This record gives sequence, structure tokens and C-alpha cells, in this order.
Amino acid sequence: MTSGNARDDALRRAADRLARRHPAAASPDGTRPLWDAAYFGIDRIARYRDADPEVRQRVLDDCARGLLAESWRIERCGVEYCARMTLAAEGDDERRMFALIGADEALHASWLAPWIEAMAPEPDPFNRFIAGLAEAGNPQPLAYVLQVVLEGFGIAHYGGLAADCRAAGLAETFSRMARDEALHHAAGLAAFRPDALTDGDRRFLEEATHAFLQMIRCGPQGVVAALDRGIGIGGRGDAADVFAALDAEQASAAKLARLRALMTQPGMEWLIGTLDRGGAFDACPAADCAQVYATMR
Repeated sequence: MTSGNARDDALRRAADRLARRHPAAASPDGTRPLWDAAYFGIDRIARYRDADPEVRQRVLDDCARGLLAESWRIERCGVEYCARMTLAAEGDDERRMFALIGADEALHASWLAPWIEAMAPEPDPFNRFIAGLAEAGNPQPLAYVLQVVLEGFGIAHYGGLAADCRAAGLAETFSRMARDEALHHAAGLAAFRPDALTDGDRRFLEEATHAFLQMIRCGPQGVVAALDRGIGIGGRGDAADVFAALDAEQASAAKLARLRALMTQPGMEWLIGTLDRGGAFDACPAADCAQVYATMR
């Protein structure tokens, strides 16, 4: 074993000891599936209903693995974001606030880690996008996007995951995370100052929020990909039928409305107007979702 590996192992053990002061609700208990087909809407897909039980299980496991990996990576990204914000803080209270949020994010990632398979899926476009924002943005626009908007959205998202999860321990973990997200969102509202945005910050926000909303507009791409891997989807017409059966447009419209409400903060009317004019809050019809999927396939 090299000295570098020995140090990595020592650091991992030290981090694990610290995390055990706030233990996870429970470890994986073998519950399968973690969420029923109805949670993802795939019970409405005829080719899924007609598939063998083992195939249906693989598709459900694939959908759950994607959800867990996305949440795990978002929390890990939150640790990096808070580290940056702690260093950039302008006073002791702000520094303490971001350090404490970062500790929460580290705990969340630690709680989810046992539920992640050894070979978690590669980061999807959403995770890569958020990680890129955390690396490139300035503190004020990041507080808006990652805390006011994303953490605010996470309250309902994690709450929904908890409500429908079949594994009691994981459901409790997501419930705890949802409660923390509410505190983080409130902290973001306290930290964000729209009057401090520079022209460069405004351009960053226009580009970042437009790209983020575009990912929501084009429907459950990950679920369709899981169906494709497990059962197979034909051409663009078949993919459009799948998106239509999943009620992709209506589901995206509900998420976009929630995001618009979160983004509508005092002093941010200019951004909402820009996004409205560009159709950023309009959900894509099934055919357009299928076209996006075809380009990423």
C-alpha cells in the first residue's frame, strides 16, 4: 500500500467517525423495489407491463439507482459549494452558516452512500451541470441558483421521495434531508442580495437558469433511458409515445411552475421576464422530449 493510499484510508476512517455522531436512519435492508412502478409512471407503459418480472425489476432498480445517484452527487456538490462560500463569507455569522450547511450536506451524502451500489451510474447531464455551476459561479448568483432555487425545490422533491419510498430507513433519511433543505433554503434567502449582482453575474444567471429549466422542460429523460436499457424503445415515434404515456408535459409543467415561484424573488423580476420571453417555463410536448432523447441516445 502506498503512503497516499494509507493517508486516504486514514482520512476516510476519520470522516466516518465524525459522521457516526449523526448516524443514518438505517442501512439497506434488501427492500426491492425501493419505489413502485407507479412512482415513475412506468406502470402506464404497455411494454413494461408485458415484460417478464425479472426485466421489470431491472428497470425499477435502474430508475431507483439513477434517483439515488443524482441525490448523492447533489449533496456532494453542496459540500464543495459550501466550502467556497465559507471562504468567501464577509463575516463570522455568514461563515458559520455556510460551514454548518456544508456539514449537513456531508452528512446527507454519508447517509445515502450505503444505498449507492459500488458502481454508481456516471454523472448525468444535470449533475454535471450543477457541478460546473458550483465551480464557475460567483457567490451571489450561486446563492440564488443553488440555495434559493435548488434547495427550495429539494424540500418537495425529497419529501416526495420519502412519502413513496418502500424502505422505511431510506424514507426517514429523505424526510430528514427535506427538513434540512428547508433550513438551507431559508439561509439562502438571507444570504442572497440581488442588488449586489454585477453585469457578469446577471449574464451568468440568465445562461444558468435557462439551461437548468431546459432540462426540466424536456421530461423524465432518465426514466425513458432506463426503459430503453431494460426493454428497448424503437425510433423517435416510439419514444414520443412513451413520453406521452408518462404524462411528461404535465409533470414538467408542474415542476416548472414550482421553480418559477421559487425564482420569483424581490429584485429578480428582470430574470423572470427574460425567461418568460424565451419560453423557459413552457413544458415541451412529448415529440420534443423524444427529439431531445434521440440526440442524447
